[in-house]
Amino acid sequence: MTNQPRRFGKLSAVVDGASRQIASTRLADLRRIILQAREIAQEMATLGGLLARGTAEANQPFLFTPNLSVNESQLRKVFTDCQDVVFRRFTLAGRAARLIYIDGLCDKDLLERGVLQPLLSQINLDFGSGLLETLARYLTVPDLDAPANAGKAIQAILMGSALIMVDGIDEVVTVDVAKYVKRAIEQPKSEGGNVRGPQDAFNETIKDGVALLRRRLANANLKVHYSSIGYLTKTTVAVVYISNLVKPGLVETVEQRLASIQTDAVFFSATVGEFLANRNWSPFPQIFATERPETVAMGLCEGRVGILVDNTPFAIIVPCTFTSMLQTSDDYTLQPIIASLIRITRHISAIMAIFLMPLYIAMISFHPGTLPVSLAISIAELRAKTPFPTLIEVLFMEGLLEIFQESIVRLPIRLAGAASMLGAFVIGNTVVQAGLINPLLVVATASTAIASYTMPSPNLSQAMRWLRIPAIFAAAVLGLYGIALAWLLMVVHACSLRSFGESFLGNLFNVSLWQDWKDNVVRMPAVLQKTRPKVYGAKKEDRSGIDNA
Repeated sequence: MTNQPRRFGKLSAVVDGASRQIASTRLADLRRIILQAREIAQEMATLGGLLARGTAEANQPFLFTPNLSVNESQLRKVFTDCQDVVFRRFTLAGRAARLIYIDGLCDKDLLERGVLQPLLSQINLDFGSGLLETLARYLTVPDLDAPANAGKAIQAILMGSALIMVDGIDEVVTVDVAKYVKRAIEQPKSEGGNVRGPQDAFNETIKDGVALLRRRLANANLKVHYSSIGYLTKTTVAVVYISNLVKPGLVETVEQRLASIQTDAVFFSATVGEFLANRNWSPFPQIFATERPETVAMGLCEGRVGILVDNTPFAIIVPCTFTSMLQTSDDYTLQPIIASLIRITRHISAIMAIFLMPLYIAMISFHPGTLPVSLAISIAELRAKTPFPTLIEVLFMEGLLEIFQESIVRLPIRLAGAASMLGAFVIGNTVVQAGLINPLLVVATASTAIASYTMPSPNLSQAMRWLRIPAIFAAAVLGLYGIALAWLLMVVHACSLRSFGESFLGNLFNVSLWQDWKDNVVRMPAVLQKTRPKVYGAKKEDRSGIDNA
């Protein structure tokens, strides 16, 4: 019998496991393995890129990678429980992309018109030149930036910028679309109003403050340096100065002191001022705070440095001198002889605010013989009707005055004026009729309060109020000798103060600075003020402007 070859209808009959079902299963497994291999290859490429770039710095939360999902996950961890942070998904030229911003800090209209619409209309994009260069060709917003690290990107989001991330690109781009509620530029509130001078003041937005200075000083030599202070608040601080006028080394000193500030939060410019001051326990202010842009601009023209702090309407000027705090911009809108009279009045008022009440104690308790006989007899008759010693009377009125001044500050503006007049009349009349206080003391107290109100600087006015207390006790112990001793100690202390290397009373007692008296206690006509104050050490003393452009 001849052997015939066997014929098989199916491969599975010869080869085990060659059925269609098994082949389909194994092909599916192969596809899954290939996909997993691709994912592993992508992760390996990402890891290789990270190894090539290095690790994140110690102060950085993470590094951006080409993997969009990883970047988004890292940012979501940073903004955990921040429900106002928006992660918007969109597709950019076939690639997955994300737009991250904080709701309420961004201009949504600008974000839609200037960012999303131009990007969504692009079908093919070449990212070979980098994400920043690519987006800059199509976006209409003015400010684009590529943060160097994740920390700067997160800070930009917190400041109102929007962050753009694209899959496959480890570069991110921030778009400045910040918009938030801010107060309009209004008249100064704490320093009174100018009669003929500018009527605008700083608000809480630092960019508006810099713009107000730029309007007054349209010169390329006006420089602005930004930095941030506070681990939590990240408060923006601007150092402004005129480069060809400022004293050499002053800007570097200011920036070094700002950089050395170690604190978690800065909400007020006064906080920055305390870190900048040399002696914080002194009652005299060693930095000049103002809300008037023209005052800062005039200080910059003298060679000084201005410091603007975000979220506060008060700027700082350094160095600071005693006489500069007794001057106002309104002085330069008046006739020189009138302005000089007003300045002399302010200096006399500063002395009255400190020593009028102590002088009352000294004359009544220690030196009544120096008074005219009729006045001494009249005072003796009034003193006979009051049950308390002179010191107790003065301290009682001083306490009432402080309470009265503090309550007026806390009252609404509409009530403060009426309350001040009515309260002063009622309290003064009542204590006199009750026989608690000598009527002459009421006059002295009112004169002291009015004298302190003439101080242009609120900080200086508060210093006068504090210095009055030790002077009162000195007069109560030693009479006129106590007043002389208190005066001597105050002058010595003030002379020992330094504001960024300059004497607090330098141009007042230093005979080598005699030319500064042209614009000091008195104000000479503008045609005679041809030089800048020497006390601030400006590079160029000539005011003619020929060499200052």
